[in-house]
Amino acid sequence: MNPTTGTAGNVRLITKEELNRKLQAGEAVQVVNVLDPQYYNLGFIKGSKRIPLEELDARLGELDRAKEVVTYCAGRDCSASKKAAEKLAHRGFNVSAYEGGIKEWKESSLPVEQNAAA
Repeated sequence: MNPTTGTAGNVRLITKEELNRKLQAGEAVQVVNVLDPQYYNLGFIKGSKRIPLEELDARLGELDRAKEVVTYCAGRDCSASKKAAEKLAHRGFNVSAYEGGIKEWKESSLPVEQNAAA
């Protein structure tokens, strides 16, 4: 990661503090859980969409290109959030990857949802 630009390769990264601040401020940000449904038992960042990485191309129409997108997955050992962010960036979206994922989010006692409908 380049600490000066907050990027890893060509993907912009966002911290839990930055993401939480955006959500608390009511900014127009689309938070997308890109995990496979088998991992939904981990929970979700409150208000996030569920679009598994392998369905992302087919479901691009569910995302608003005028709004920032933040992708996340399970945690730092999961690469799905970065892969999804790369795909979206190549398609013209303003996107960041939250690498800490649902694990870090929950450990920090930030707002989560459990087993909510997609």
